[in-house]
Amino acid sequence: MRDAPAVLAPQSPPRQSCSVACSPANVVFRASIYDGSGYADEARGIIFGLYRAGFPVRVEPFGLQYDAQNLLNAEEQEILEALKHQRVDLARGIHFQHYPANDFNLAMRGRYRVGRTMYETDSIPDGWRDCCEGMDEVWVPGSFNCETFAAGGVSRERLRALPGGINTALFRPGAEPFPIPKRRGFNFLSVFEWIERKGADVLLRAYLTEFKPEEDVTLMLKTYDRPDANADMLPRLAYFVERHMGMRFQDAPPILLLAPDFLPAADLPRLYASANAFVLPTRGEGWGRPYMEALACECPVIATRWSGQMEFLHDDICDLIDYTLVPVAWNNDVELSAGHRWAEPSVEHLRRLMRHVFENREAAKQKGARGRAEMVAKWDWEHVIRERWVPEFERLLNS
Repeated sequence: MRDAPAVLAPQSPPRQSCSVACSPANVVFRASIYDGSGYADEARGIIFGLYRAGFPVRVEPFGLQYDAQNLLNAEEQEILEALKHQRVDLARGIHFQHYPANDFNLAMRGRYRVGRTMYETDSIPDGWRDCCEGMDEVWVPGSFNCETFAAGGVSRERLRALPGGINTALFRPGAEPFPIPKRRGFNFLSVFEWIERKGADVLLRAYLTEFKPEEDVTLMLKTYDRPDANADMLPRLAYFVERHMGMRFQDAPPILLLAPDFLPAADLPRLYASANAFVLPTRGEGWGRPYMEALACECPVIATRWSGQMEFLHDDICDLIDYTLVPVAWNNDVELSAGHRWAEPSVEHLRRLMRHVFENREAAKQKGARGRAEMVAKWDWEHVIRERWVPEFERLLNS
């Protein structure tokens, strides 16, 4: 699981020929690649995509130096180890850094210095502008962050939109559902870190006020806390239900807490297969990878109509929650966002959408199927890397 759910690993790439593997690397790719974060998840997608495209790259892990959580299969681990030792000539190459902008290393140089980053509100944190201005270019996921980074003072000429992707060979329908005890006839799923931005309060208010305990429905939560990702989340959930909703936990509509541990990539499609709909009323996303994963698995999606996910979501493939833009409070749990604005999803509209999906299951399935088709046709990593990422790297290397 991660800040934006779960950890995906791309399909196992073929081995490269010696002519590619032995050539000097054109790109030094410095990123978190061995943890469960959304940044690491995307970094692996890009790295494996470049590898399959035959594009020389050397990997320099940031943070964890090996797969301590066993997120990857043996071949993927072997490929990453080999790419750590790829030869490089940075005087002719690109030093590419992929993580939050405040971690950009401005002392490292190449022929070009490129930063990949994103943020989830309508601006960027203090200090990020200077970090971004130290790059030759800043690659963000889409038009949402092009606007928000520009609003935060980053020069527009530095900004380029390079989308994320999804491994549709891994995330696909037909996986065997997990045998989750106490599942019901209809099961909503949400995957998130329990922080204010993810909108757990909005989701719980909508679900607990819309549904009755006797209805054949449940809400499954794959959630975790910070800084201890393995902390027991039941006390926090029970506190919200009883103190904020005025219900005894045992009398409320059923909520199932799934184990907070990280899942191997191969098991993630089984998680989505265990649900009848995925719902996440986020207040803001840089990209929104869990929505993409769910749709690739043909799981119907309910999402907020604002921020990074609107690069690939629309009304024909999912249900979108109305919102208002509001200031981020000074005492929110990620103080970097204080003073910015983000979405406040409508609890009442989310109630109606959850009820609609619950009562119109065939229509929801059809939207999920259309979403799967778009993920395959437009957003599979193979297309995104070859059509968007490789040309951008070549543009710099050939300039």
